Parts: sequence; structure tokens; C-alpha cells
Amino acid sequence: MRITLELMSGAQDGEVMKISRTSTIGREKSNEIPLQYDRYISRRHARIIVNDPLVYLEDLSSTNGTYYDGERLTGRVQLENGEHCRIGRTWMQINW
Repeated sequence: MRITLELMSGAQDGEVMKISRTSTIGREKSNEIPLQYDRYISRRHARIIVNDPLVYLEDLSSTNGTYYDGERLTGRVQLENGEHCRIGRTWMQINW
């Protein structure tokens, strides 16, 4: 399964990242999806879990939260193709 994340705000606006396996999102370079320019993102903020054919988004106890469908995520949520989420102040669209 190939997943693309299109960043839709901030310093990395327009950047497209491709992943094919479970990946962490955060400010540190060691994350598979590093978002270093958003100061509202924790060092290890969230995780995209790939369990083909399902894809999940999970918050990793971040300080400023992971938002999905207008609400702060408290655990894990199953995503649908083409949906949007916000991590820190960065909006992204997730497609596969």
C-alpha cells in the first residue's frame, strides 16, 4: 500500500511525502515523517499505522494534540482515503 501525505500549511506547504509502512510524525529528524518547522508539533507527535487495507492515525500523547474531524484525538482512529487531519498547526491530506 502506498500512502501520500500532502502538507497543506506552514513552511512545508505543498510538500508531498510517501510512506508504505507504519510511520511516526514529529519534530525530530529521526521520525519517518519529520515536520521540523512547526513549533507546535512534539518531538514524537503521532503515528500513521498501516495495516493494509486499513490506515489509522494515533496521537502519541502530544502536547498540542492531533485533530481529526474537528476534534482532538485521544486514541486511534481509522482513516478514509482523502481525509484531512491537523498535527500541531500543520494540516495534511492523506491519500492512498
